[in-house]
Amino acid sequence: MPSETNTLQSQADKIQYYLSRTTEPYDDWDWDGDELVVWLDNEPIERYKRADLNQIIKGFDYETT
Repeated sequence: MPSETNTLQSQADKIQYYLSRTTEPYDDWDWDGDELVVWLDNEPIERYKRADLNQIIKGFDYETT
């Protein structure tokens, strides 16, 4: 069973890959394990819960290593 740290890192890697493939502008993002916040010009512009990410990122909740 993967550790929580490994799971969070795997999820962060998947988020980074997903965001790098979008055409929407953003400056930064933060994933706390429950909610993803996407930032632009020091303002939060989008928020996603884990359930949202499971719908839009294939294999989000599964460890790949």
